[in-house]
Amino acid sequence: MLDRLLILWHFAATRWLPSPGPRTRERRLRRFLTKVRRESPFYAGLKTEWPILTKSEFLDHFGELNRHRFSLEEATAVALRAERERDFRPELPGGVTVGLSSGTSGTRHVFLLGRSERCRWAGQMFARTLAPESLKQILNPFAPALRLSFFLRASSNLYTTLASRRVAFDYFDLTRPFADLMRELVASPPDVLIAPATVLVEIARARPSISPRQILSVAEVLDTRDRAVVEAAFGVPVAEIYQATEGFLGSSCRAGRIHLNEETLRIEPLWIDESHGRFHPVITDFSRTTQWFVRHRLNDVLRIDATPCPCGRKTTSLIAIEGRAEEVLWLPDGQGGLAAVFPDTVRQAIYSLAIPPERYRIEQHGLRWEVRMSGGDETGIGAALARLVDGLALTKPEIVFLPWTEQPAAEKQKRIRCLAKPE
Repeated sequence: MLDRLLILWHFAATRWLPSPGPRTRERRLRRFLTKVRRESPFYAGLKTEWPILTKSEFLDHFGELNRHRFSLEEATAVALRAERERDFRPELPGGVTVGLSSGTSGTRHVFLLGRSERCRWAGQMFARTLAPESLKQILNPFAPALRLSFFLRASSNLYTTLASRRVAFDYFDLTRPFADLMRELVASPPDVLIAPATVLVEIARARPSISPRQILSVAEVLDTRDRAVVEAAFGVPVAEIYQATEGFLGSSCRAGRIHLNEETLRIEPLWIDESHGRFHPVITDFSRTTQWFVRHRLNDVLRIDATPCPCGRKTTSLIAIEGRAEEVLWLPDGQGGLAAVFPDTVRQAIYSLAIPPERYRIEQHGLRWEVRMSGGDETGIGAALARLVDGLALTKPEIVFLPWTEQPAAEKQKRIRCLAKPE
């Protein structure tokens, strides 16, 4: 009962109460940092500026950066057992949930959440994502429960916190055969469909007889082509949830922009391409008390939108989440250095073709770009990529076409990846 009340409070505060202003957020941040300095061995006695931590550095000091002093080995053992047994209910002592990221950047990352934090996440998530019609269905005792269908590689106590008498939560395990999942989806059609972008596209192509009221894209970059395919199939707009190991980072508003969750996060930009608004975010979450994320550097490439949002919300909004750092390709600039080829420009070059491929992957190995695709025209894609590189005045890579191969559905799909920069 207490959990439900906490969820309801966080829902109401997020959805209907005025957002805290800059002074209130700064006051909360200072109070949070004072507490962290007192409780964390890692920050005890810190005299200089708070350091920026990468994910690998965070994992190296895992035990010093969580309140219960759980070691990385303890937390990882619980998470891996859940992965093997496909039972995601076990917790660490004290009701601490262990999550395991999908590890697309080369290392799997463990994170911890307490019960109150799960309730805050559920309330905020509902407040930011539920359409008015979905909320009315939950509040109407005579209507069926709102059904959420969640497609992911792994479930978690975090996600099942959303379930209640008025919300039915169906988890679809992406390690199982996709045809089986589609039969189960049709048998229990969702009101809200939640899945990674590439999974949403495959569901759209499978044409199951479902009519979701809402569709939410999670865990992967949603590009314009995927959005168009899914929206054409189901006739509803696709919203985005921006979430990572570091927490609930942002979501789409009614105007379609992704707003960063600055009500509980301080986000500092590490500029990559300031003239075009591209940056890596450095996250401090002053709402987390089980595990401390202070000046935690993400590899995501975000592109800021400096114009006011029509929805009226004052928090920072984005033109796009362009991808992770490993999705940025690099080529010699002719002056002894390397210049970035951002994933969004690569996607645009490919999708501008009269007949773009249905699926594609590009991997960079130094000055060699390996392209795999299903459908489309190799000559056209080769020419489009060459034009892109010419327009940027960079050294042309060798473009090699290889046969298409499927990736396991349980893996986060990476269409563009730099495995090795040019030397």
